[in-house]
Amino acid sequence: MRVVLALLGLFCSYLYAYSYNDLLKDYEAKNFEKVCNDGAVFLIRNDKNEQILTAIGDACAKVDSINPLGNVAKNLISTKEYRESGSYFATLVLQKKLIYQFMHDNINLKELKLPRTDHVLSRVFEQLSKGNYEIVEKRIEISTPEMNYLLWLSDDDPKKVYVDENKDGKLVKRHWYL
Repeated sequence: MRVVLALLGLFCSYLYAYSYNDLLKDYEAKNFEKVCNDGAVFLIRNDKNEQILTAIGDACAKVDSINPLGNVAKNLISTKEYRESGSYFATLVLQKKLIYQFMHDNINLKELKLPRTDHVLSRVFEQLSKGNYEIVEKRIEISTPEMNYLLWLSDDDPKKVYVDENKDGKLVKRHWYL
């Protein structure tokens, strides 16, 4: 009886397992939240499939889930493209951490230079490191020709860093990082 139950359990887990193909289909369908969340299984088992890891990392970056990117970046090593992706993910992790410290501890970011990406963290980090911001009532305001950013800390514990993207006085997107 135990053997039958064990085989049945194994069979059921095989049927419901999230496969490489499932993950890539979800990624192509732009189900980034699902790819990032369900891709955690591959990260937990320290999967080395760099195509899958890159899809997971990109999906997580797109949905502002930055914390898993460190685990993704460390395994992207076999080709120039994968190493570039690894550097991109590591850059986002570092920029998030430095912005968090800037907001909490007022560390000096001036003259720090990190790779530039199109992610909101990079755009904000670049302006902070250049000193292109104003402090207004405990909030950081950054104005650029393309977008205005408002950075502020939440009231809960632990405090989150919020980044509001505004255009023409209207909120376009709100990001938060812990």
